[in-house]
Amino acid sequence: MPTRAARREGEAGPEPRPGDACAGLCPLCASSSLRLQAFRYAFRGRHLYGATCSSCALTFVHPQPAAAEIESFYRQDYYTECSAECGAHGPRAYMDLARDSTAEVARRARQVDRLLLRHQPARGRFLEVGCGPGFLLRDMARLGWDVSGLEISEFAARYAREQLGLRVEVGPLEAPTLPQHSLDAVFMGDVLEHLPQPLSALAAVHAWLSPGGILCVAVPSTLNLLSAQLGLALFRVRGRFKTLRIPPYHLFEYTPRTLAALLSACGFEVVALRQSAVPPGRMGLRHSPVENLAKATLQVGAQISARLCNRWGDRLLAVAVRRAH
Repeated sequence: MPTRAARREGEAGPEPRPGDACAGLCPLCASSSLRLQAFRYAFRGRHLYGATCSSCALTFVHPQPAAAEIESFYRQDYYTECSAECGAHGPRAYMDLARDSTAEVARRARQVDRLLLRHQPARGRFLEVGCGPGFLLRDMARLGWDVSGLEISEFAARYAREQLGLRVEVGPLEAPTLPQHSLDAVFMGDVLEHLPQPLSALAAVHAWLSPGGILCVAVPSTLNLLSAQLGLALFRVRGRFKTLRIPPYHLFEYTPRTLAALLSACGFEVVALRQSAVPPGRMGLRHSPVENLAKATLQVGAQISARLCNRWGDRLLAVAVRRAH
């Protein structure tokens, strides 16, 4: 629990400040040297703080929501609504956007297919973890992969099975008992940041993959943006927190350094790690016109730096090989 930090809103007591030490262990390196970041979530009458490990730089929500709370995030309204309090937080509701983005999903599937085939001789057994309603999984099947999916949302999994005819199992990642070495490739797109126990999740994936099998991971990397770093620095200087009044969907905030370290710790060799930046038109801007214009302008700079220098993007795409031992 964070030192001075796990107060319910309105309780008396000293107010924590960015940079304060907080009690706990880093999920990646087990260091007890944690510091509060300058952001927090106002969630169900309490504050959940961003904490950064001084040893490995991993940033995560601390304390984390309960397992039942996390499960409740991904009910039907996550996919069908779009508001400041609920939804996947794009410019439109997830299902509406997905139905109108068939060409974009097909392009994404071809990109994943090319990445995998650079490191494998042929298409084989493919699992998408966090497949949602199954649109990308459907396109991977069309490309020739033997596909299956794993999804925590009953609503999304039911859509994938009933509307798209896909094999999708419902449950947390650690629950399925897939045979060891039964997969050739695993894709985790915008999933790892939502998982409360990424080490055990990746350990399960490692066991399912055959030696030399490929794991492809895509995650947001908001804290890798120069604009985000500048904004949080200003909050730290003022001794204040940026308070987010949405559910803490992202339990971890990865950077290129921490994503690579996590994959390595779980027995994977990272063979590629590319950065990109979300186009301004897909940012889901919800602030004043002046603030939205500033963010969009800075985002164009992030797109350029990511494309030319592979730096300061807010999207990461890692390809990792399962080591034999």
